[in-house]
Amino acid sequence: MTKEQLRKAYKAERLKIDEGAYEQASVAIIEQLKQRDWSTYSYVHVYLPIQKMREIDTWPFIDWLQEQHPNVHVVISRSNPVDFTMKHYRFVNRTFLVENSWGILEPVDGEEVHASLLDVVVVPLLVADKHGNRVGYGKGFYDRFLEDCRPDCLKLGLSLFEPVEQIENLHAQDIPLDELITPKRTYSFK
Repeated sequence: MTKEQLRKAYKAERLKIDEGAYEQASVAIIEQLKQRDWSTYSYVHVYLPIQKMREIDTWPFIDWLQEQHPNVHVVISRSNPVDFTMKHYRFVNRTFLVENSWGILEPVDGEEVHASLLDVVVVPLLVADKHGNRVGYGKGFYDRFLEDCRPDCLKLGLSLFEPVEQIENLHAQDIPLDELITPKRTYSFK
C-alpha cells in the first residue's frame, strides 16, 4: 500500500480502538521502553502525544525517565507550521506548554537543544513496515528533524500496530527507524 492509503486506513483503525484496549496497549509499549538501559544516554527527545488522535501516551515514560534517570535530559519540540521545521527544548517540570492548532502541547520557550546533541528520538507514527519505514501525518516534520540528528542517534518508533509488509512509495528524504516498539514486541531494523 502507499503512504496515503496506509495513513487513511491506520488513522481510522486507531480511532476504532476502544479506550481500554488503547490504554492497555500504551502501557505495554511504555513498559518495554522502561526495560532499556537509559543511563547511557544524555539527551532523549520524546514527542508529546496528540490525545485526540490516540497517539501512544508518552507522559508516563517522561515522568519515569525524569525520576529514574535524572541525569538524562528530556527534550521536546515546538513545530513551525510555515516551513514544517521543529525547534527542540529541554523539558523540565516548570516548562510552560501551550496547545498548538494540531492539539500538540509545545514549549513556549526554554533552553534550546540542537538536534545533533540527541542520543535517542522517540518518534510518533501511524504505522511502519518491516524495514523500519514509517508513515506519519504527511507533513515531513520528523524527516526534516531526523536529518539533522547524528548518524548514531537511535530512532525509536512507537506503534499500536504490528508492522505492515512494505510501504510502496518511499522518497529519498524518508528516514527509517532503527527500532519499533508495538504492544507485542520490539523490532530492530539495524
